[in-house]
Amino acid sequence: MSAITGILKRLTTLLRYLFRALWVFFPGLLFLALTLVCFWNLAQGKDLMVLATEHRGFFLLFQSLLGFLVLVSWYAARTVANAKKDCVHAAPGYLPESYYKHMPRFIGFSIFTIIILAFVQTPVFGSAIEDDSKLYFVLLAASIPYYFWMNNYFERRFKVIRLNRLFLITLLLIVTGSTLITFNIDRYSWMVILMLLVLQACFLVLVVTRREMLQQYKKEQKQSNKAMAKVQQLAHLLGIPREEVRFHIIFLMISLVALGVYVACTLNVGFAVSMGSFPFVLLAFSVFMGFGFILAFISIRIGINIHLIFVILTFLFGQWTERHEVALIEKKPTIKRFTNKASVRDYFIQWVKDRDTLIKRSKEFPVYFVLSDGGASRSGYWVASVLGKLEDTSQHDFSKHLFCLSGASGGSVGNAAFYTLLKNAADRPNKDLPNDQSFYQAGKEYLRSDFLTYTLSRMLGHDFFVAMLPMDTRGDRAKALTDALEWAPKDSVLLKRQLQTPLSELAVYKDRVNTKLPILCVNTTRMQDGQPSVISTIAIDPLTFNNRIDVLARLKDNKDMKLSTAVVLGASFPYVSPAGRIDAYKFLRNGPTEFPFYFVDGGYVDNSGAGVVHEMIIKLNSLRDSICRSNNDTILSNHCKKISFYVMHISNGPEGDVLLKKVNPFVNDLAAPLKTLMGAYGVQTSINDSRLKNYLRDMYGNNLHYKPINLYRPQEPLKYSMNWVISGRTLDSMDKRLYSADVRAYMVKILQELKR
Repeated sequence: MSAITGILKRLTTLLRYLFRALWVFFPGLLFLALTLVCFWNLAQGKDLMVLATEHRGFFLLFQSLLGFLVLVSWYAARTVANAKKDCVHAAPGYLPESYYKHMPRFIGFSIFTIIILAFVQTPVFGSAIEDDSKLYFVLLAASIPYYFWMNNYFERRFKVIRLNRLFLITLLLIVTGSTLITFNIDRYSWMVILMLLVLQACFLVLVVTRREMLQQYKKEQKQSNKAMAKVQQLAHLLGIPREEVRFHIIFLMISLVALGVYVACTLNVGFAVSMGSFPFVLLAFSVFMGFGFILAFISIRIGINIHLIFVILTFLFGQWTERHEVALIEKKPTIKRFTNKASVRDYFIQWVKDRDTLIKRSKEFPVYFVLSDGGASRSGYWVASVLGKLEDTSQHDFSKHLFCLSGASGGSVGNAAFYTLLKNAADRPNKDLPNDQSFYQAGKEYLRSDFLTYTLSRMLGHDFFVAMLPMDTRGDRAKALTDALEWAPKDSVLLKRQLQTPLSELAVYKDRVNTKLPILCVNTTRMQDGQPSVISTIAIDPLTFNNRIDVLARLKDNKDMKLSTAVVLGASFPYVSPAGRIDAYKFLRNGPTEFPFYFVDGGYVDNSGAGVVHEMIIKLNSLRDSICRSNNDTILSNHCKKISFYVMHISNGPEGDVLLKKVNPFVNDLAAPLKTLMGAYGVQTSINDSRLKNYLRDMYGNNLHYKPINLYRPQEPLKYSMNWVISGRTLDSMDKRLYSADVRAYMVKILQELKR
């Protein structure tokens, strides 16, 4: 019995120390968990690592930033450990000395371990199909005894770093390995793992020998000059041990350089893009971890948890500040008001008249409505590729049959890219695209761009720190995504800066119905009540479109919106883009009254844009039937029977039934509403799609008028990353999918229909 009691006491003591260590070293342990989740569990994180390896010189930048992250995690944790040991507020024996010694080392050591195992799980080292991650968690657990073995071994073997044969061999291995990886990652991908293992071992040697050097320095008690004495007095005031002053100065200088790079990424799109997302995430984690340890250090010194104070102040400041106002622009005085936009009826009648000759030559004249699912750059790239290939293959006939582009999130970005290419072609009649670019190639070049890094720089920098300011701020991560859409592309000749076009210049007005371009519908959602909203080039009247909000018609008369702003507003999905605020009009009984509207991703209600298209087709079908019965307009009455409506749904998500699993009762009790809303996100879209598909089947008696083109094959094992930047490996897989048999067969059918 006494033996069991002793075991329980030791176990209780161990747990008590572990929880105390968790509290003291919380910032470092938190970012260990974040690093693991980002680069093990998220397909986006794995793809960012693959993307980083596709750039020459990546390893030099990567190992520098990884080294800085490890340096911050270890040294900041060590500084906090020293503060906790010397803290007058801490209870005697709060933690054993071994915890203060090993926890900072283990945090730095484990960052290497997590990154190594993350690289092993990427397609660079194996299949693109997701593997079972249980093995990697076993290896991560095994790294704990591995750390203690290596630490004990190096403590016995190394007292100081000497310029001997082992040192030169290690240095040669690092230089040679870095050079080979830098110039040819595909051939030497395995060397990434070897190099990281070597750097991990070097890190332990550094901290072990440094401790010995500090002990020697402490014993010697060297005399210092007056200037150094003042520095040491300041160091003592800050809680920095006297023997660590020099190292702390070096660490501070390195940190200032890294902080300069970090700030530069938040200020310049080109600089951020040149750095890349994966290296920037490592840099941002370093800054955030350092900031977290600074707060922990101050909390220990003053005996008050200031983390909670920051949270309270952030909430209080938010009561009178605004961080996420949509960047509207001033409308030119000569431009008409958005309330003068043409209706879908006006547009359709003029659209048919403008195609009089084409319809006369046709037995059937297909009218295409395009639905584009959301999915960030994955969706945008797929949509632009499909539409561009159809336009090129049909010798530009497809756009003559294209009536409407509707989508949400990344689908709207693909739609907007294709729409802009059509506008460029319309503005340059009888001229080829510059540099002999095809629609397909131009769209691909644009959507290959990095829209993520600059957005992340604001999300993991500006947006975090400005929350602590008691005044309004501008330039949030949604604005950064807008800027990235306009400026990030390097090679896109046609689309760079083209999305800056004001929507007032693209809108269709009642007195001048221009049908050279299709209707564009960017679907969004009003956050406060979940009401579907549309940013469209035509009027979204409440009767035809079931009380959907016409966002442009609610703007103040002197306000305008860029196309890039519109697509970002329709892609405001947490947490990369927050809800955007627009002060707009709501029409009450006593007249239009201004309210703050917050808009989020259209995918919350309709991720494909099927709802607005369905309502549009119902209206046009009724209009077509009334025209056929009327003899007032011979052009329309002669053509009405030839017109046939088709919906092309460009999707990019896995198909098949959802595999349902047991719900933990604790989760059921606390989060049932949240899980229901998350499930409803996808269900609402599928119901809207099914409703439209059934309507077309009832109208025509077959399923030929609803054409799905999905990036995923049925039972597709490959996972395409959904992000605002995608690796070349994934994009190449998407290109191959475009030329697969079933997609090509669909396109052939569409091209045959255009020639009837």
